[in-house]
Amino acid sequence: MKTVLIYSLTFISFWFCSCKSKPSEEDISKKILFEYVCPETAKVSNLKVLDTKETQTLFGLPALQYTVSGEIEWSNGCDEAFSNLPAGYKEKFDHKMVTLVKGDKGWQ
Repeated sequence: MKTVLIYSLTFISFWFCSCKSKPSEEDISKKILFEYVCPETAKVSNLKVLDTKETQTLFGLPALQYTVSGEIEWSNGCDEAFSNLPAGYKEKFDHKMVTLVKGDKGWQ
């Protein structure tokens, strides 16, 4: 009985701690870049988190919704489909909403 109780408490504490972890700035930047062309050659700079809200997905998974501002820069440009961004091109974003979902592979 003691063993079952110890295992249960360990599992519950591990689950509780893993749910409370927050996404890193790198996680937020990756999610932002996912919406733009040439995300592999772009980078986010001057990222500012303006607001954070805890929420859930339609399937009940824990999620965090961020309102962010910053800038995206393509230092080498981009020649992907229908975009011809010159090297050093920058694009600002303000009050952009980004939602990250906690999954098996971290925040996505």
